Amino acid sequence: MKRTGGFFTPRMLCFVVLFVCANTLAAQGTSFVVITPQSATLLVGESRPFRMVDQNGHLQRNVTWTVSDPDALQANGADELTILAKQRGDFRISAQSKNGSAEATVRVMEGKMPVGTAIWSSGTAEGCKSLQLVQAMPSANGPDMYETSHCPDGDYVTALTADGMQLWRRRIGAAGAPPTIPDGKTTVEASRINLASASICDAVLVGTEQQKIRDLLRQRNLSFSEGATGERLWIVEESNKRCELWFDDKSVLTKKRKIFVTE
Repeated sequence: MKRTGGFFTPRMLCFVVLFVCANTLAAQGTSFVVITPQSATLLVGESRPFRMVDQNGHLQRNVTWTVSDPDALQANGADELTILAKQRGDFRISAQSKNGSAEATVRVMEGKMPVGTAIWSSGTAEGCKSLQLVQAMPSANGPDMYETSHCPDGDYVTALTADGMQLWRRRIGAAGAPPTIPDGKTTVEASRINLASASICDAVLVGTEQQKIRDLLRQRNLSFSEGATGERLWIVEESNKRCELWFDDKSVLTKKRKIFVTE
């Protein structure tokens, strides 16, 4: 996925959570397993967790993991794997459980990651199309993001961590009938309306500490570039927007500016 911004308002999230809990339909009939995230980009020295899940997002147990180059990717863990990137290049991760096998790809880069680089992709089930990725309301053990997708047998919501791992996947509407939330809009329409003007500039306030903004960028799968030497400026490239954030010598946000970008 490209780095894009987006978030639910508290009211919007409450509607979606209530709808999902009250109207979860039968899981997709076809059984399959996948590695989540299905692709990831890291810098040398960075680590990333992976897990193998079934069509409902359930964590698989007794998984056997294999990496294409053990010298380049240091692998640790069992049911949930963590890799440490040691060399640049393109690699594969394979997993095998009693329910099947799956693969994921890993790209390792050196130096500074270019703005706009996709740091992970959650992937979709065969025949499904990803519709939207939106930020969840912060909670201690809950997901960081929700992804909606359209499949031949209906629409689904997938809960994801900030690292792109699935927590669960639920069917929320039959084929040909997009799910409706209490305000009369479909979940897809509502999230698109919300995301049309959403920006990191809208989500942070002057006076916010730099580390909190860094955490929010990570949750949204966004990166930033720095301004000229000596200028405490972060530049965040979003979909059709650019957010510029200025900080004081105590790393506190003092000014922000949102710029709409046209092709």
